[in-house]
Amino acid sequence: MAVSRLFDERPIWSKNALTKRLLDIGLIFTHSKLRRISYYFSNGPFLRFWIKKGYDPRKDPDSRMLKPRWEDICTFRAFPYKMQTSLQLFELVDDYIQSEINKPPSQASCTISFVNLY
Repeated sequence: MAVSRLFDERPIWSKNALTKRLLDIGLIFTHSKLRRISYYFSNGPFLRFWIKKGYDPRKDPDSRMLKPRWEDICTFRAFPYKMQTSLQLFELVDDYIQSEINKPPSQASCTISFVNLY
């Protein structure tokens, strides 16, 4: 029930943020338990995010912006201790970034392509 409430709050969670929120309320969930109500992509821009089952962020132009909670906002006051950190744009506390993502979407769907630099 607690995990379902988190996904009702917002349909996309970075893996680290979801784990932290669950630990904060005293719950430990394995990947197999989380897969019952959520999924994640094996590649692409949503690689490191748990996504609520039934929600497809590729079909929702508003998936680029979700309502933040203070626990999930990155304030850039500490250097990440992991080699790779995944953040959603709305988590970044920066006036320019926030003004850009708050603009109305110019397309009905979101298409992202990546260039392999190696």
